Amino acid sequence: MDLKIWIEKLITEKPHLKEVLSLYDKVAGFNKECEKILKTENPSESLGKLLEIFGKTFEVPYEFISFLKEGLEGKEEEIFFYPKKLWEIAFPEEEVAEEEITRMLFLLSMPLFRKLALEVRKGKLNSEDQKICLVCGKFFSLSVIDENNKRYFLCPVCGYKEEGPRIGCSYCGHTNCEKIDLLVDEDEIRVELCKDCKSYVKSFKETMSLYLKYPDPYLIDLISLPLDVVAQERGFVRRSPNVLGIREIK
Repeated sequence: MDLKIWIEKLITEKPHLKEVLSLYDKVAGFNKECEKILKTENPSESLGKLLEIFGKTFEVPYEFISFLKEGLEGKEEEIFFYPKKLWEIAFPEEEVAEEEITRMLFLLSMPLFRKLALEVRKGKLNSEDQKICLVCGKFFSLSVIDENNKRYFLCPVCGYKEEGPRIGCSYCGHTNCEKIDLLVDEDEIRVELCKDCKSYVKSFKETMSLYLKYPDPYLIDLISLPLDVVAQERGFVRRSPNVLGIREIK
């Protein structure tokens, strides 16, 4: 069963999440289509096609695409190999809202970071800092516990996966369970709230029934958005966005 079918089933089960799930379907489709294009190793040509697909997939206004093309001009090779530079493109403040710009650049950068993550898995990069993704530098806000009780932190931007401490805060680094409070929903997805730095991380087991039914960690993250709402209402902060580029639930 593929992602599109899972999403269709979930929309039937959870109609209040229709907009969020439909957007994830677009995000997944965008990344899959771009994966083929990015194998060409031609920065200028690849980024041009990415922008074309990006605009069509997310129905992005022509003005925004024009701004992007201007911002990318002459920087294609640099951004192709260092996607974080894409987040630094400046836009006229009066033209596009800052929040919208941040989300759009986040989504556009995803296929580039996922390509870079393949190099990491081949052993070409390494890092000693387990708080952040070594590919894109984002903090980890989602983790999964496998059948061997090992915990892996997942990056929403590039899909990079890294083993970390079974208990503790991925942001400030402590492993003291007494400093962690828990929120747990009916699907056994939990939020670990750090009393020290006021950060939180979502966590779930691969053996839980919902994941066995829909084995996509980023989909599970979206299904459990109500947990984000509760955690944030209590004053805790998600240090990195979900796969849709959303960090704060308003």
